[in-house]
Amino acid sequence: MRKFIARLMVAALGAACGVVSPLGAGAAYADGATGLGIETYAEMMVDSAHGHLFFSLGRQRSGVRVTDLSGGAQRTIPDLPGASGMALSVDGSKLYVALADAGAVAAIDTTTLAETQRWSIGAGSCPTWLTPAGGKLYLGYGCQSAKGKLGSLDLRGATPVLALDLPLAGTYYYPPLLRSTPASPNLLLLVNRSSVSFPISGEPSLYDVSSGTPSQVASLAGETCTGLHNAALTADRVILGCSYLWDPQTSSRLVATEHVAYSTTDLSPAGTYPSGSWATAVTTSPDGAFVVLGASESGTIHVERPDGTLVRRYVLPPGSHLDRQGLAVSADSRTLYVVSTDPDGKNPALRRLSDFGTGGTSLLLSAPPTSTRTAPLTVSGTLTFPDGTGPSTLRVVQQDLLGSRPLPEVSTAANGTFSFSDAPQVGGANTYTVTFPGDTTRPGASQSVTVQVSLPGTTPTARTTVTPRASVHRSSTGTAYLGPTYDNQDACSSAQPGDAALPTDSCGPVDAYGELTATFPTDEEATFSANSAGGHREAPAEDPVRTYGFPVDLGVFRGY
Repeated sequence: MRKFIARLMVAALGAACGVVSPLGAGAAYADGATGLGIETYAEMMVDSAHGHLFFSLGRQRSGVRVTDLSGGAQRTIPDLPGASGMALSVDGSKLYVALADAGAVAAIDTTTLAETQRWSIGAGSCPTWLTPAGGKLYLGYGCQSAKGKLGSLDLRGATPVLALDLPLAGTYYYPPLLRSTPASPNLLLLVNRSSVSFPISGEPSLYDVSSGTPSQVASLAGETCTGLHNAALTADRVILGCSYLWDPQTSSRLVATEHVAYSTTDLSPAGTYPSGSWATAVTTSPDGAFVVLGASESGTIHVERPDGTLVRRYVLPPGSHLDRQGLAVSADSRTLYVVSTDPDGKNPALRRLSDFGTGGTSLLLSAPPTSTRTAPLTVSGTLTFPDGTGPSTLRVVQQDLLGSRPLPEVSTAANGTFSFSDAPQVGGANTYTVTFPGDTTRPGASQSVTVQVSLPGTTPTARTTVTPRASVHRSSTGTAYLGPTYDNQDACSSAQPGDAALPTDSCGPVDAYGELTATFPTDEEATFSANSAGGHREAPAEDPVRTYGFPVDLGVFRGY
């Protein structure tokens, strides 16, 4: 019976993975959105060396969510009040977390995922953002409005050295968002990160921290960037994602439709990156080959070269919004991780875009993570090409535990969006694979998304009696009763005497009365169980009863 259950689990997992064969060079693949099981999101950190993704929850929450690099194996590191900004140590052995609600910085072992140390920053300090620079860990902190401050934590010696209220040339309304880069380890960027409902001046300022004390290199006028949501620092550029940019020709603020760049030498203009309106997020690949930019209002993600050349463009499915600081790249510069939310900014979900640095067709899918058998569900998505979008015809295949079947083809709208509905008849993992076969000018793409369809319970019932077998020994009879099922008529009657490590099983098809009976020798307490692995329309189930070495009938518990 255990082998039968194992085979079912393997089949279900295979369908859930939705493995799609590569379509040739240049194709990029995006996994369907994976819910992170958290209410709020602050920042993401990629630990490729240990196979982890970390997601902090922000103020008034506690903990850091951890997944594998596919978004699976989810767990939470607890007791981290107000976990916000994060940074990895130089050797990757520690994850540092700013605890805004605890006035502290915590260190998490990236192998064991256990907290190893915690350093107090002070009551009412609200440490919020972290970044390494100049050999130290810098932190943006401050609980009072218009009194954002900069501090540092030097962990290189036997005794940590904390320095607070470091000299700053500007005023920061919130704890300043900090950015640094290994390519220029002594540069530190400070910006005012705006809330969505209250855009303020970004106040970008660049500092040199090589001496141990921040020395301002250059700053931008306050009106240059308003409503700054995210920023990135490279060896030669500062890249800002702003809601509004100052237009010197009209002396007014204009809605930004691009990310803007400035030189790290003196913050003079260094070009722009077309990205769409409401510039939400920006990051760069570790190898410096790509700049990745996201715009929330247009729902687009642009992968560009440092010179602004477009490599790939993604459009998120309808109803998905790119979160601030919702972009990160793997250590090998091949996988892009995206955090999106629903229209209300809730239910953060992860998307993985592999081989994002190659030009080609992109396909994104969304579907509910769970559904009920025979209930209608909707799968939606967006198909885009390097040169934009356009009407196209897509093939759809649905796969469940019984196999695969084609669904009607679906046509995209002019903007590349599409949706289709299905009412799955088989429980378990239902995988929908959507394929654009390609044409003479546009490469093909294929993507899968999996919905877990719920199953009603089966009806196994355990009944036991005990009868004498010899003068001192007894035998126990276990009966597994299986009620009506759709396809699987196998059951198991198992006995586990006392503290035995493994039970003794008798498995096989039930008789005409739905029963499978087996006799086991015992003269002590034993647990009898009736088991069913379930099937295509019923979930696995088990019903145990206990016997104590004398005749007993604990009753019949029938399912439905």
